[in-house]
Amino acid sequence: MKKVRLNYLVLAVVLMPSGVLAQTTLADSTEAVLTEQGMRNQFEQAKALYDTRQFKRALVAFEQLWRKAPGSLTLNFYLGSSALELKNYDAAMAAFDRVLMLNPQHSRTRLELARLYYETGELDMANAELDIALRADLPDVVKNNVLLFKSRIAKARSRHDHAFTLVLGLNYDSNARNDIGESSSFDLPGFGGLELSGNDEVSDIGFGQTLVYNHGYDFGARGAWTLNSQLVGFNKINKDVPENDLLYFSASATPTYVKDIYKVTFPIEFDRVFVDGEGYMSNQSIGAGFSQMLSPTQTLAADYKVRNMQYDGINDNRNALANIYGLHYRHAIGRKPLILGAQWIYESRQQSNETPSDPASLTEMTLKFDASKVLNNRWRLNGALSLRNTDYKQYDALFMNKRHDQVSKLDMGAMYQLNRQSMLSGGLGHAIHDSNQGPYTFNKTLLAFNYILRF
Repeated sequence: MKKVRLNYLVLAVVLMPSGVLAQTTLADSTEAVLTEQGMRNQFEQAKALYDTRQFKRALVAFEQLWRKAPGSLTLNFYLGSSALELKNYDAAMAAFDRVLMLNPQHSRTRLELARLYYETGELDMANAELDIALRADLPDVVKNNVLLFKSRIAKARSRHDHAFTLVLGLNYDSNARNDIGESSSFDLPGFGGLELSGNDEVSDIGFGQTLVYNHGYDFGARGAWTLNSQLVGFNKINKDVPENDLLYFSASATPTYVKDIYKVTFPIEFDRVFVDGEGYMSNQSIGAGFSQMLSPTQTLAADYKVRNMQYDGINDNRNALANIYGLHYRHAIGRKPLILGAQWIYESRQQSNETPSDPASLTEMTLKFDASKVLNNRWRLNGALSLRNTDYKQYDALFMNKRHDQVSKLDMGAMYQLNRQSMLSGGLGHAIHDSNQGPYTFNKTLLAFNYILRF
């Protein structure tokens, strides 16, 4: 059986937008058994629990009513729907079967059954239920959503999944050369406290183009194994500081195993960096990751990666081997979720050159907190606060110390969905770079606008 996992919120958008399936009304909503005063009051209370997504309490309430009227189509439907929301698939299937025995043409039950089969990986059965539902006289909005759901099933039935993303961006950098500024100065203790001044900070505007190709392959018969691959190309052209023009390529392949609430990944990565048209460095990485769903709204993940860093030309003395460790936490709150995240990353980098002339050996720790909020179908807001501490291992005779840097950064942004394939995004970030060595103390403000197209 091919396993398919689908987040409820995604499915709700595809299949059950508010008020849409409600148009496929229950055939026996005026059943005589529910017109009795006591039963009607109990049903309205149970339905209120269902409508407010209190599915555990709704299930208990509908079960109590169902024992009094086991032949009620309405009660069997809501009993099955409550069980489905709680992922109690056997109970949901039994209730839906009872509905179809009473009314084989009950479209709303057919749609709920399609969702049940989708969530349990029975894609052929899900597609068959949708075909039956389409034979009925459905409202146009419902029919369109059913057809969209069928297209998702067709995509899921294929072992290959392809997606492209194109990003065109315009950005502003207030300090393109990362300089401390002419109004600032620093001293060199190793030269008797010689004082030097900075240069004029140079702002710049850059134009970036990014193309991403994602490919997923489901091994099918081997269970929950997939292979996720990605190719990325990025080019940035600067207006006033062309020596910072950047060309970047990366390729990755990640065998992934998913079982219930667990996921294990084994990423293999390669990237290549060019600066001002010349080769600068390349990285090769291999690692492993593990994530677990703590609840339907919470995820905890950990990963490890070893990275080989190779620099070109006169920079080859910076060649190094890095070990990188990470912990990540995500929590989604609400139906239009507020997603909160926290991550901790630690890197230990050891320079390959036994007599290094450039400080590449270091330890670095990053702590980041981020949040994003879905406002409606169009707008999403996001923000992040991060702190990075870097301690270099090499003693610097010029400054008579070991360099220590600290970077504090605040980012804010918004995304606007133009249509299913495209969106606009904008972001503002401000970073404060502090260091015990003067040239590495500076501030930077970044402003970016992007157009994103997915196809």
